[in-house]
Amino acid sequence: MQKTVITKVEVVKLNIPYKEPFVISLGVISEATNVVVRIHSSDGLTGTGECAPFVFIVGETQETVFELARQVGKMLLGKDPYAIGERLHEIDRAVKGNPTMKSAFDMALYDLLALSADMPLYQLLGGSNNREIHTDMTISIGDPAKVARDALEF
Repeated sequence: MQKTVITKVEVVKLNIPYKEPFVISLGVISEATNVVVRIHSSDGLTGTGECAPFVFIVGETQETVFELARQVGKMLLGKDPYAIGERLHEIDRAVKGNPTMKSAFDMALYDLLALSADMPLYQLLGGSNNREIHTDMTISIGDPAKVARDALEF
């Protein structure tokens, strides 16, 4: 039986306009400027990961993540996608910092593993879908009446 290897890594800029500009103390944001990483394997599967770089928080921009991810993708070609710890360690050794970019590869590799196991990722990792997930919602700065309406809506 032939060993599965990474045959192709796609890196795509994904710009998603917001319905309305998002206003925070750092400025106005009119769109999400994300990066998608797709890792293709010789067994015909494709794992997908996405990251949302934000220069004011992590020091990464869409452009820096895009270019760096393309280089990292080349480094992974021909390697076993299911040896996830080894792949992530190689990325850590090759690239200092850049946690947002690394997260897209982490997600894509685990997505690929879940696809190969033919099960949802939460199940593969030992989780359950019978639990409530709590998150937060950040509301734009603006007119107090609109902020109050938005808060009540969320």
